[in-house]
Amino acid sequence: MPKIAQIVDAASNLPSEILEKYNIVKIPFYITFDEKEYLVQGKDYSDEEFYKKMAENPDKAPKTAAPNPEDWFNAFKETYDKGFKEIIVTTISSDLSASYQNANIAKNDFTEKYQDSKITLIDTRTCTCGQAALEIKVAQIIKSGKKYFEEISKIAKESIKKTSTIFTVKTLKYMKAGGRIGGATQFVGTLLNIKPIMEFVNGVVKPIKAVRSRRKSLEEMVNIISDRIKDPKKAIICTRNAICKEDEEYMIEKLKEKLNYEGEIYSGTLGAVIGAHSGPGAIGIGFTELEE
Repeated sequence: MPKIAQIVDAASNLPSEILEKYNIVKIPFYITFDEKEYLVQGKDYSDEEFYKKMAENPDKAPKTAAPNPEDWFNAFKETYDKGFKEIIVTTISSDLSASYQNANIAKNDFTEKYQDSKITLIDTRTCTCGQAALEIKVAQIIKSGKKYFEEISKIAKESIKKTSTIFTVKTLKYMKAGGRIGGATQFVGTLLNIKPIMEFVNGVVKPIKAVRSRRKSLEEMVNIISDRIKDPKKAIICTRNAICKEDEEYMIEKLKEKLNYEGEIYSGTLGAVIGAHSGPGAIGIGFTELEE
């Protein structure tokens, strides 16, 4: 069976141990706090340094830029040179970033030049936790070695409609500044202590519910996800936090209790790509659930 490679953009912020375990290539984004200098995510800036800078500069909203076509092309070439002629690529929702479009430009150029290569490019229509869950699912299938490239590509695409990402933030100002707030504007200014719960629906942010305290927002997210998961044994579940690890641990504890779940929940830091638009204190849960 031919070797199959997996390349992801960094919007899901898969942790290093997952990247190493499944031999996944992660493509970073670019970040800036001004109009002059872009820095490479995860290389020039750690996530912790990024959030510290956000906290120190509350009036400056950072900006992000997607990997460009050259970044994607170079990743395809490096992977190809290692003997991988079949590549599965996943990106953040194309409604949130140009990552998918740039990857598609690179894909067309690459497959024209290297005609023995195959690249499946998947717009996950979500980001962060849900994107990570889908990517881990793909990684597990590739590692099993039981399915061909076309089969895995089909499963990955079918996983999109069975993937959910819900989240809450401490403040909506970063989402508003970055133009990511969408339908959640109905929450703005209604209550002083409002904690909105939102999700990605067909690639864009939509409000689900508003609650009055942080703790209640965490518990309500657990309830929502628990109600959606039909069979926990078949689900890949991920959480992400933006320097609020204790909240994440509380949420995971409640989630395992609610689902009677003994499997692994893949936790981690919310990467700067999403954090730039959600701010410190953002936290979310995502899952995908699909039979192979």
